[in-house]
Amino acid sequence: MRKTLAFATSLLALFVATQASSHHSFSAEFDVGKPVTLTGTVKTIEWTNPHAWLHLTETDAQGQTVEWSVELLGVAGLVRSGMSPKTVKPGDKLTVTGYGARNGTRTVNGSSVVRAETGEKVWSSAPVDTK
Repeated sequence: MRKTLAFATSLLALFVATQASSHHSFSAEFDVGKPVTLTGTVKTIEWTNPHAWLHLTETDAQGQTVEWSVELLGVAGLVRSGMSPKTVKPGDKLTVTGYGARNGTRTVNGSSVVRAETGEKVWSSAPVDTK
């Protein structure tokens, strides 16, 4: 019984440690030396924690369609900033600025999202000027 309890406790500790380490620091994944601006069409948006994800398709310089994944804030942060699941939908054309992934994938940590046609701000990680 004692060994079973010790084993179960060890498994629980391992699970908690794994979950805690799954939330990464910005600098571990993204590089401020790799600014990215892309304009594309929303494929999907995932309202998940610890971060929401926006998936866009863009036509690159060679005319190929490529998919980008954009990491945003968590759901609570997006809602506090005025965004909702109805703000952005598949088919919307957006311009995203942010920072590219260190590993060279088409992954961006988003810092602002605007509507491509109108320039209307959808979301920004910068504080909003309320004056």
